[in-house]
Parts: sequence; structure tokens; C-alpha cells
Amino acid sequence: MAKDQLKPRLCHMIKGETGYGFHLHGEKGKSGQFIRKVEPGSPAEAAALRAGDRVVEVNGVNVEKETHHQVVQRIKAVESETRLLVVDKETDEYLCGLRLTCTEEMVHAGIPVNSSTSPAKSPGSDNGDVWKPQLELSGGSLRSHSSHSFTSESGKKVNGQG
Repeated sequence: MAKDQLKPRLCHMIKGETGYGFHLHGEKGKSGQFIRKVEPGSPAEAAALRAGDRVVEVNGVNVEKETHHQVVQRIKAVESETRLLVVDKETDEYLCGLRLTCTEEMVHAGIPVNSSTSPAKSPGSDNGDVWKPQLELSGGSLRSHSSHSFTSESGKKVNGQG
């Protein structure tokens, strides 16, 4: 992906009859909350949310250092809609290489280009690494992760430890 195409996305969703249509996933002991699954035909899909996206902000508040439970509560805080600022893997790596914090302003203005700073590696390079945001094993064979579905008939939590 070209550098000028790398930028965060602001996904605004109005809750549908079965929720927003995405599954949030985070691992205990690791920072960051990720979108695990986006339901076809859901408000999340319509808002361009994609599996593998890392959630940076919820409703204008940075959640990068918050727990899975805190992020879930922020999403639920506004009953019928939510705004998620997200980055895909390539954009996330590019911003990390520039040591920049993702902001909502970057959605509109793009990522500032600083000629004296260059990322550790080209975001489009293929070094054979496969990014797996929801690694299931942690500390041997012990499963240690939190998951939450924002797709339910009643609006109540349907899975995960919240």
C-alpha cells in the first residue's frame, strides 16, 4: 500500500436490531483491542470496519492503554451509536515507525510527513511475517484473552469475560 493511502479510519455506526455487528478481542497482558470479526450486512461493515483493525479511540477518547472491559464500557456508554477510530496493520506499523500517535485529525488531514524520520521498514514490504492479532496461546497452553460480541438480539453481552 502506498504511503499516501495509509491513514486511520473513523467508523461511525448506528446500532441495528442485532447490534453493531462486530466482535472485539483483546489479550490479557498485551495492549490493544482488535476487531476479530465483522458480520456481513452489519452497521460495522457499512462503516468500513475490518477484521484485524486495532481500536485507537472510542467516541473521541483514546483507549490504547485501557483494558478490554473499559473499552467495552466506552462502546456501550452511548446507547444507539458509536464512533471507532481504527488503524489497519500497515497504517499501525507505519505510525509506530514514525513514533506518531494516531489521532482523528489524521483521518481528514492524513499522516504528517517528516522527511527526517523514516519508518524502520517500508510498510508495503513483505518480510514473510504474518500478523496475528488474536493469538490464542499465551504462556504455554493457557488461553488468556477477552472477547466481546456487539451482535446480540437483546443488546446484552453474549460472550466473553467483559
